[in-house]
Amino acid sequence: MKNIFKSVSSYIRVLLKFLGPGFMVAVGYLDPGNWATDMQGGSQYGYRLLFIILISNLVAIFLQNLTIRLSTISGLDLAAASRRFFPTWVNLILYVLAEAAIIATDIAEVIGSAIALNLLFPNLPLQVGVTITATDVLIVLLFYNDEPDSDGDQMQSTSARIVNYFEIFVMLLVVVVGVCFVVELAYSDIVAKDVFRGFLPSKEIFTDPSCLYSAIGIIGATVMPHNLYLHSFITQGRCQEWRGRRPRVVKDEAGVWVVKSPEKYVCKEGDEDNLDARRHIEPIEDRVDIEYLSRYININMRKNLHYGLVDLIFALCFAFFVNCAILMVASANFYYAPEAQRHTVEDLFSAHELLYRYIGPPAAVIFALALLCAGQSSTLTATLAGQ
Repeated sequence: MKNIFKSVSSYIRVLLKFLGPGFMVAVGYLDPGNWATDMQGGSQYGYRLLFIILISNLVAIFLQNLTIRLSTISGLDLAAASRRFFPTWVNLILYVLAEAAIIATDIAEVIGSAIALNLLFPNLPLQVGVTITATDVLIVLLFYNDEPDSDGDQMQSTSARIVNYFEIFVMLLVVVVGVCFVVELAYSDIVAKDVFRGFLPSKEIFTDPSCLYSAIGIIGATVMPHNLYLHSFITQGRCQEWRGRRPRVVKDEAGVWVVKSPEKYVCKEGDEDNLDARRHIEPIEDRVDIEYLSRYININMRKNLHYGLVDLIFALCFAFFVNCAILMVASANFYYAPEAQRHTVEDLFSAHELLYRYIGPPAAVIFALALLCAGQSSTLTATLAGQ
């Protein structure tokens, strides 16, 4: 029992070092665009579109895991890989399409934050809200720096700590959104049987044109291209520590290719399979233990791929819960409600007004606060993806 507890605690300690990139991506799956489509779909079709949210989340996990594998194994993010392997004309097309998608996404998220500010402070014009959102996002990103220090381990460097603080800040915003919707669910009359039935496919989704249109809107708001570029970039920070210790082939002053190694790893006798049981000797310039280096890279890559996937699944399951909660709140209060309370949510303003009218001011304020946190966090990550 003691060994099991020790193994679990050790696993969790390592996992905590890898948490962050998944949540940076997860905010793109609960941005104001998702809110609008989920609220509208829930108020029009009840719980049946929960199946679409489930499928969208599974597709998102598959695609985002591909970016983790690309980044970890090749050392390139999606943009850098495209530039290296595609011809120039293809890259130009991809660049224009990607930037257009990011700009369109960012506009929706900035406006979503401005709407949240307007809902919290009715006298604040939307134009001022947009200015405030854009300004604070630029200020936060001004301190974001992913470049490693030249004289130290990237994972322990000042820039790495700033990135970690940035990730923690985004994670806190995401957690606030989740907590807010737990409260919203408590205000709503949720029928568990109907909810579970909503995760099963129904023919109405495919036979009703308007329902199909809403389903496509949910998929489009969930699977977003900028997350693929962002995730493949930020996951590389978790690889810098072991990548920095690999020997490199460089040219010396005489123009001769030599092996440069910051440290030489040699296993102690009897500990060949234990990468932690190693001792350090002076750097070498003429040879390298290829067999050990191969095992070292293989084990660290597998470690990054495993913990990166766990981080991704954990974060996107949280985003999945939030998206389901949004649709469930709309369904319970505006679709399965009494006849006089049934309404179709057309936009975020009407969603706030209807919550205020039928559930009460606290629910409306919590809705606006959660929207603000979602808008701020998604604006940060979308703008970062555009860099």
